[in-house]
Amino acid sequence: MPDATRKEFNLDVDSPEKVLSVLRKSADEFNESAAELTESWQDSGAGRPWEIVARELEICANRIEKKLIKAGY
Repeated sequence: MPDATRKEFNLDVDSPEKVLSVLRKSADEFNESAAELTESWQDSGAGRPWEIVARELEICANRIEKKLIKAGY
């Protein structure tokens, strides 16, 4: 039985724009998780790993977007 709190991000999409959307939505969710952890643990470092993952996903989405634009897509 699936966990109701578990979120899954699927990269099985039919266009490059949707990949960008999934990456950015994932980054937003990880940032949210980081904030929740920081708040609940009252420790500024508790959510740091998720902040790092979120930042890297955002960077990745931005790099892909620039390359797609350069390729004329």
